[in-house]
Amino acid sequence: MSLTPSPEPTGPTAEPATFAPSAQGAGHAASRDRRLALAVALLIGFASLLSAVVAWRASLASIDSSRLQSLAVQEQAREQQLGRELEGRLALDERLIVAYQEHILAARELRAQAERIRGTDPLMADSLDLEAHGQSALARSIRPFLYGAAWVKEDADGSVTYDRAAAMLFLRDLQTELRELQPLRTAELAQDADVRAINLIAVAALIVAALFFLTIAQVVRTRERMRLGFALLGALLVLAGTLGLVFVEVLS
Repeated sequence: MSLTPSPEPTGPTAEPATFAPSAQGAGHAASRDRRLALAVALLIGFASLLSAVVAWRASLASIDSSRLQSLAVQEQAREQQLGRELEGRLALDERLIVAYQEHILAARELRAQAERIRGTDPLMADSLDLEAHGQSALARSIRPFLYGAAWVKEDADGSVTYDRAAAMLFLRDLQTELRELQPLRTAELAQDADVRAINLIAVAALIVAALFFLTIAQVVRTRERMRLGFALLGALLVLAGTLGLVFVEVLS
């Protein structure tokens, strides 16, 4: 019995399936393009929301600046008005002090005359004493009408001094409204609000530029590197705008 080799098959054999390199590259490119498009769309949405917030805050800062500037002008005008009223009171004090001093000097002169003639004419001396007392009473009657009576001093020689500056400080301290008025501080707050509004406008400009570059990145589809470059530039501007908003609203 002889063994003979069986004939080998001569027909076509099946080969393992393989994917073309070009097809794999196209798949990766499409996937990368979708991810980039999604990222750009999210950045555009975030930048749009951020721009609305910045515009709202800038409008509020501008309104605050205008309101505070107007308030500073009103406070300054009211402060000047109250200052003129206090100056008028001090001027009235000074006119009354002239009359006060006249009565004081008259009383001193009458007393001196009474002392000179008391030994020879006691009745006339008593009469002069009464007149001197009347002059002193008239002087005392004037003091309650003085706004700065505490700063009226009578010297030994009968002269009367009036510390006008101290009286003004006293009257200003009595004015509650005047103490509350701070036009300089209000003007500083107005300036700060104006600077904040300008800074927010600068932040808004960054976000608008970011939206511009992101929109180009969304539209351009033929040149991948250019699209990626615009997307990165837009993302950096969005980041800069976000940090700028945090700096203006929180840190400044």
